[in-house]
Amino acid sequence: LYQTLAGTFPFDQPEQDNYTRRVGEYMVKSMREAEVHTNWIHPAADYEEACVHFVEKLLEPSEENRFLKEFLPFQRKLAHYGVFNSLSQTLIKLTAPGVPDFYQGTELWDLSMVDPDNRRPVDYGLRATYLQEIQAGRKSDIRGLMQSLLTLPEDGRIKLFLIHAVLAARNAHAGLFLNGNYRPLDVQGEFERHVVAFARQRKASSAEQWSLTVVPRFLTGLVDADTPPLGMDIWQDTAVVLPPSAPDRWTDAVSGAELASGGTMKVGEILQHFPAACLISKETS
Repeated sequence: LYQTLAGTFPFDQPEQDNYTRRVGEYMVKSMREAEVHTNWIHPAADYEEACVHFVEKLLEPSEENRFLKEFLPFQRKLAHYGVFNSLSQTLIKLTAPGVPDFYQGTELWDLSMVDPDNRRPVDYGLRATYLQEIQAGRKSDIRGLMQSLLTLPEDGRIKLFLIHAVLAARNAHAGLFLNGNYRPLDVQGEFERHVVAFARQRKASSAEQWSLTVVPRFLTGLVDADTPPLGMDIWQDTAVVLPPSAPDRWTDAVSGAELASGGTMKVGEILQHFPAACLISKETS
């Protein structure tokens, strides 16, 4: 129960009543399937009602609720790091070998529990509105847009921004992502264990095509709970080591930044504006 609360607690407090009901339903389903004190064939109504009442008291927004007073600061800290973990996982899914799969509604944060909770109606209108705002922001002021997304990650637009940018890159360079080789990359420097990096490489008829994926991990040992993992001050000497045959000039499909390499690339420069990078070689056509 406590792990589920830590992983699914909503960003928006107005959802509280609905969330309490959902957690209660999740607990009943879990208990019945565990078949220790109740089950689907012979449900123990009194036991289930007592557990649901416990959930209700646990999540009751009152001054007397000692649990929430201790739980919420911990959960908010967890959510801060969870945002960056989710972005890292999303970019890896988008750029690793294979075809990325998105379950309906997961274009934004998906804090659902087991079915049927994860089959609730999806607000496609909201996602369409966010996407239009993101497309307009990318054209007019992409740096300002990214800063806005980092300042307010709770609404999930930051995840949709990443998905939109990298799917566009996949579409523009379909051969590279469908058929390119996978090459794991070494990372060196003080925070090398906090980085995942790999390349995709494909020899085309006219030129060699490359992409680089660079994302952070293990962030609780790198930044405070109110700090994004961006820039040279955070990453210091940490650098991605490129193969000798790698190109020298790159464009980040996410932030639009232009970067150059000389055998290595500083992680602080790669992750200067956004906490995940998908670099496309300038020679790619």
